[in-house]
This record gives sequence, structure tokens and C-alpha cells, in this order.
Amino acid sequence: MNEITYRKIVVERFGGAEAMKTVEATLGEPPPGHARIRVLAAGVGFTDLMARSGDYLLQRKVPFTPGYELVGEIVDFNTDDSPPAWLAPGARVAVALTKMGAYSEYVSLPLWQLVPLPEGLDPRLAATVPLDHLTALSVLETHGRVEAGDAVLIQGASGGVGQALSRLGGLRGLRMYGTASAPGGEELLARHGVTFIDYRRQDFETVLRKLEPAGVDAVFDHIGGPGLRKAYRVLAPGGVLVSYAFAGRPGHMVADTVRGAMRVKLMNLRPGRRTALSMVPSEIKGDRKGYRERLGRLLDMAARGEITPRIGSVYPLMRAAEVHTALERREITGKAVLVTDR
Repeated sequence: MNEITYRKIVVERFGGAEAMKTVEATLGEPPPGHARIRVLAAGVGFTDLMARSGDYLLQRKVPFTPGYELVGEIVDFNTDDSPPAWLAPGARVAVALTKMGAYSEYVSLPLWQLVPLPEGLDPRLAATVPLDHLTALSVLETHGRVEAGDAVLIQGASGGVGQALSRLGGLRGLRMYGTASAPGGEELLARHGVTFIDYRRQDFETVLRKLEPAGVDAVFDHIGGPGLRKAYRVLAPGGVLVSYAFAGRPGHMVADTVRGAMRVKLMNLRPGRRTALSMVPSEIKGDRKGYRERLGRLLDMAARGEITPRIGSVYPLMRAAEVHTALERREITGKAVLVTDR
């Protein structure tokens, strides 16, 4: 059998960055409908840190390999169907995974998950696109259904998804407000036409009551908690509150996430406004064709320079624990990317 020996990062137990270990494994020939991929770059998100610590609802078992997004080269594939012209050994692809596993030198993936990389697009830049920007598209198009001229509030606008929402929202002609507190946040958001609200010094409800007395058309939230009620109150009649994540207490993140999701669903029973939950891994599995179209569209936009994700740092894959530590200490501004070194 043509096996490949490779290394990957494994979380052996829930805990701190020290729980991540490098292990050696073998990868057999791809089963029908799959391809073996040599990973070139993997994006790192705060979801990975939550999963490692045991605070992520969709990753409740150890051991596991973190990471939801990667760019790689096709080694070989197995299909009885006529493959598309781009599907060939050596072709570069981007992938948003439906379950974690990107911190690895090689992976075996279903063919339907592979999206060809546009010519000339840097794999490191491409690795910053899938999860944050697919989430942003889900929030804007699938659930928010916003149109040019609509007023929106982006909670945590300086984060990964917040910046993706700002980029894509600016291209759509939205009137945007964003809460943030990170140093340089105001300048960062201004590049995309977002009016900055410093949530540590300003009450966003008070600010929006003055600037948008009729209310905003949508609020995009990843925080949850008491702020959900305030976010709902600033909505215009017919407006929508879209939640795509929930912050919580350390050690209670899973319970707080479930509680937050239930609160959003109950709020949707009230007349006059609506609420929605964006869950991208489930949406990818439920609409494979739509996933490929959306990710392909985003990669084309990145190749043309229409969206410009900011790479905060690039580390070798085997130093993933250092990246997690740096992210927890807020030492990295922008997206962190892991690259393979062989």
C-alpha cells in the first residue's frame, strides 16, 4: 500500500497549550470519492483555542487535531466519475472542514470539499479566508439578507469574522457601526467605512439611538449574554439579530453557548423583528454546492484584491502551541497561519 508517513498536532486532553503534542501517523491510499492532500497552510481561529480547552460545543472528545481551514496540494485521488479539469495531482485547493483536523501535514478529504485555488493566490493568504469569510457570507446573505444602504451593527468588529463582515459589508454598500476596544481598532474599521463604537467607554444602544433613531436593519453578534437584549432593542421594525457565536465563562462555555442559542430562538417568537443562528459547519454539510460556490467566490475576490485579510503571523505547524499561547495573550493582531516545513 502506498502509505504516507506524516506529522500532525493532536490535543491529547483538554487544557492549555501544553496539551497539544506532535505525533507521527500514516495515511493510506484515498478511499472512493476522496483525495489525499499535502497541507501547505492552515488558518488558526479562536474556535481552535476553545476546542483545545474543552469549551467548544462541536468538539467534545479527545484526542483530536484542531483546525477548520486549510490550503494544500492534491497528491492523488480516487473517483469513478469524470473529474473536472482542475482536479489533478499538484493542483492547489482550499478547504473549509466540517470537523476539525487541519493542523496536519497530510489529510484525506472528500472531493466535494475541495475548491480550486485561483492562479497566483498565496496559500498563506488563502488559508485566512474560508472560515471567517464563509461565516460572514452566511450572516450577511443567508440570515441577514441585507441590502445596499441598510444600517448594521457589528459586535466585536475587530475580530476575524468582524473584519470579514466589514470588508464584505463595505462592498455591499452597507452603513456600518462596529463595537471594538482593541488598540488601533478605530483606524482599522475606518478603512472599511465602519463607524467605531468603543464598547468600554460608550454604550452602543445610546450611541445608536442618536445616530440611527429609527433603528438599525441588522445586528451581527458573537458575544451573547445581556447584550443580546440591548441588540434586539436597537433593531428597526422588521430588523434581524444574527448570532454566530456566544462568549461565555471559562469552564462554562458549552452551557453558556446552549443557553445563548436557546435565548436567541425564544426571542424569535416575538413579533415585529426576527433572530437567526448561523452555524457554518452544519450549513456546509447541508449545501455542498452552495459551499463550493461561496468559497470559490471568496477566493476569487481575494485573488483580485477585493478582500484583503490581514495575516498577523506565520508559524511552522509544529509550533502551533506557541501560536495558541500568543493568541491567548493577545500578542498577535490579525490572522495567524501555520505552514508545513516539508
